[in-house]
Formats: sequence, C-alpha cells, structure tokens
Amino acid sequence: MTSLILSSTSSKSWDISPAGNLSGIILAGLFIYLFFRHFLFSLMFMDIILGWLRKFSWFPTEGKRMKTFVHWIVALGLFVGFLVLAGSVGWLQFVPQ
Repeated sequence: MTSLILSSTSSKSWDISPAGNLSGIILAGLFIYLFFRHFLFSLMFMDIILGWLRKFSWFPTEGKRMKTFVHWIVALGLFVGFLVLAGSVGWLQFVPQ
C-alpha cells in the first residue's frame, strides 16, 4: 500500500512518503488528530467572534434566523445570477486550469 502526500510550494514539489506501515499509521493518526484539533480551534474562535457580534443590534437574534437564511439565499442567487449574466455578456471570462 502506497500513500503519498503531495504538495507544491514555490514551484518546487515535495511529498511525504512513509517508509513503513507503522509510520504510515502514525502519520495518519497525527493528521486526524491535527484535523480534529484545528476544527475545535476554529469553533473556539467562531464562538469568541459570535459572542462579540451578539452585542450589536444588527446581528440576528434567535427569532430572526429564518429571515437571515432567506436573505442569504437571495444574496447567493444574486451573486450566481451576476456570474451567469456577466459570463454571457462577456464581462467575465471563465478560464479552466
């Protein structure tokens, strides 16, 4: 079983290739642990930011979450609609990589 982690930095590619099964298991376990802790770290900062935002009157309270969701759907629709319209008119070019 071959498992590689490939990446590219400053046009120089590199890979992490475990030399054995034990080192691959340890690498996978550490990556999963880092991923889980990074998720909790992100949630912690989101909680701090949300606690600060709740002090403002314009931030949606518990009773206005559906209204906020509907406004988000409208904003998303307007954004995607603009992308489609601007692409068909020629204002934007979508270049595949």
